[in-house]
This record gives sequence, structure tokens and C-alpha cells, in this order.
Amino acid sequence: LPWPVDGVVTERFGKHMHPVYTNVELPQNNGVTLTVRRGARVQAVYNGTVTQIFVLPGYNQCVLVSHGSYYTLYTKLKTVSVKSGSKVSTGDQIGTVDTIGGEDLFHFELWNGSDPQNPELWLKH
Repeated sequence: LPWPVDGVVTERFGKHMHPVYTNVELPQNNGVTLTVRRGARVQAVYNGTVTQIFVLPGYNQCVLVSHGSYYTLYTKLKTVSVKSGSKVSTGDQIGTVDTIGGEDLFHFELWNGSDPQNPELWLKH
């Protein structure tokens, strides 16, 4: 699958130790977080249907896309270019990344039903 946005992975999938407090385990990261350029364009990684658009504190606007039994979640968006129920194709614009707290970060998740998947195993290297 193509990456949803150009950027550098700054937080990987899974459980990790805190970078400063090395004996503190951080909560499970169900996706990947990328540092991107300001206002970066986010695109659909595969054909699907927009299931839901919602706002989550700290994640701003979020778009959930259904691909059969799989789902992709695009978060930390400033603008959303799709509507709930819209069909999207690979490469279609989902929205643009927001600047939150001075940082340009995008968070992406891929799920098989209720099981989070490591997006880096699915996305082109």
C-alpha cells in the first residue's frame, strides 16, 4: 500500500519505553505517527468507504475508512475532503494535516476488525 502522507516515522507501532524515563512503559501505540511538512496532503491508502468522521481530543479531526473487514484511521487532520458514506480510491485526498501545539504530526492506524495491525508491515518501503 502507498503511504498516506510523506513524512518521517517518529513513533512506531506497539509498546515502547519512555525515551527519558527508561523504566516507564508507554501505552500501546495502535498505529504510526509521522512528522510531516506543514499542511501536508493525506491520501487514501486503498479503495474503501468513509465510515465516520469525528473529532478526538489531541487528534483533532479523524476519518475512518472501511475496506471490507479492514479499517484505516487518518488522524490529526486540519481539513477533511471527504464525507461520511463517500467512496474513496487509492490516492484520493482525505484531508490535510493540522499543526497541533506547534508540531506537524500525522497519526495513521490500520485494523483487521478489532485487531490493530502494524502499518509499516503493510506500507511500501
